[in-house]
Amino acid sequence: MTDADPAPAPVRAGIIGLSWIAADPAGTASWSPLGTAPPYSHASAMAAVGNIDVKAVCDIQPEAGNQFVDRWRHLWPTVQAFDDVDAMLATPLDLVSVVTPDHLHGSMVGKCIDAGVKMVFSEKPFTTSLAEADHLLDRISLAGTRVSINHTWRWRPEVAEAHGIISRGDLGPLSHITIEAGGPRAMLFRNLSHFIDLALHLAGKQPEWVIAELEDGTGEYGLSYAGEGGSDPALDPGASILIGFSGGIRAFITGLKASLPDVSVQVLCRDGRVSIDGLGARTTTVPRTTDGTPASVGGPAIRPLRPRFTASGMEAGLADLIDSFHRGAEPSGSAQSARRTVAVIDAILRSHAVGSARVEVAGRPPS
Repeated sequence: MTDADPAPAPVRAGIIGLSWIAADPAGTASWSPLGTAPPYSHASAMAAVGNIDVKAVCDIQPEAGNQFVDRWRHLWPTVQAFDDVDAMLATPLDLVSVVTPDHLHGSMVGKCIDAGVKMVFSEKPFTTSLAEADHLLDRISLAGTRVSINHTWRWRPEVAEAHGIISRGDLGPLSHITIEAGGPRAMLFRNLSHFIDLALHLAGKQPEWVIAELEDGTGEYGLSYAGEGGSDPALDPGASILIGFSGGIRAFITGLKASLPDVSVQVLCRDGRVSIDGLGARTTTVPRTTDGTPASVGGPAIRPLRPRFTASGMEAGLADLIDSFHRGAEPSGSAQSARRTVAVIDAILRSHAVGSARVEVAGRPPS
């Protein structure tokens, strides 16, 4: 941009659903000169991205809208609060965040498409049924809307670094991925959808089959979503999941509510591994002889990953969506990629229903 170039017009944005993950300001930093903690809500991420003007927000509880206006009017003085989504979408908007209960994501994305919104950033899961996902993909393609699903791990700096290492083959061919993610929020359609997407993202291939078992006490869950939008963890079970990819690559994900509320990611390749956990991110390699066996001298070489970044998580996801729209490209968290996660969840339910037998992951039917 030269001095003569006009500044780009602010992105006119809206938010549907005003829970804490939609509306909370960024937290305080450890020391005031450091600014704030990284943004962890849609509003705080929009504020951090910059050149976004939130014009409209909506929640069925009017007090939530009023609280948002009070919190954010210093930054977005013209923001209006609505309790009807159709009325809100009558406002000219370029970008909308969908932060509703889980089972409403698909219908709200559809309303945004109908209203002519150019960019939609939706909470995960994309939808709670595969049929709805396929129907939405057809509508997205026809309208030319850019849709990104907030599978936030995609935009974590250590994951970006790991993805590059694996994609380049720095540690040799990928063998398998193991993800442990437990705690009370280990819910198939909520937190576990993050880690299913993460496994697919790191594998870089289409999932072919699944073997899965829902956690003990789930009983006959059935083949369709039986939760209440994510408010009751007891209605959204944890699971143990084995995913098969072409070339013999496997991913194992375990997410049970009774286990430690922590996350550990291990990506094993022929010549080393990438680890991401509470201790940080690092690669481990072991010296080998010419025939590939471990060498008798020298221990493993452990190197920390130190990615370079100024944005991460939801802030980076929103920036990726806006940048992709301007380039005419698909964002990293595209609806097309999110459909694969919905298809794996569909296969998990089908596998559990037939005694944890191996089932094929459904491909997308022709339009």
